[in-house]
Amino acid sequence: MIGDVLWFVLFGASVATETLARLVPARFATLADLASRAASRRLGRLLLILFWAFVGVHLFARYTIPHG
Repeated sequence: MIGDVLWFVLFGASVATETLARLVPARFATLADLASRAASRRLGRLLLILFWAFVGVHLFARYTIPHG
């Protein structure tokens, strides 16, 4: 239950960030801009891969593995 709430909060924060970035482009960066800046450095690429793996494993474990 708490995990679902946290996923919804994360999704809502990303939608709010993207909306603000589209409405006020001079003040806020889009999520694509942030990812592009992070991917320009080795540590940023590593963190993006780890985040992608974390989300993928947790979504896979949550929605595809049957719970007895």
